[in-house]
Amino acid sequence: MPGRRPKLGRQDEMDLPTDYWRGTLEPATAPAEHAKAEVAVGCVVRGSAAVITEERAPWDGVGQWTLRRVARLRRTDEGWQVDGADRNGRWYPCDHLPAVPSLDEALTVLDDPRHAFWG
Repeated sequence: MPGRRPKLGRQDEMDLPTDYWRGTLEPATAPAEHAKAEVAVGCVVRGSAAVITEERAPWDGVGQWTLRRVARLRRTDEGWQVDGADRNGRWYPCDHLPAVPSLDEALTVLDDPRHAFWG
């Protein structure tokens, strides 16, 4: 049995569609059923930003799960802005993506394969 998944951040600071994080509203790029014990999508909320992560079990089944930052959804005056993460986990603005009015639209941007958030 791989190590335990990390505890996710608080979701009560903003109105998030919690079904997305619980796995009942799966992203289009969700892990296949047979891989769900090894790969998961997570979310950490801090203030008015939500960080979407990809969580992976250790390859050898020993140790802790690892997190890779995928995207950050930030609430701004213009709406929800999507930022990407580089290979070092540093944020960069996705200037080619306009701010969208709803969080659901921002989540839809993450599932669009043209934006390559999932690799």
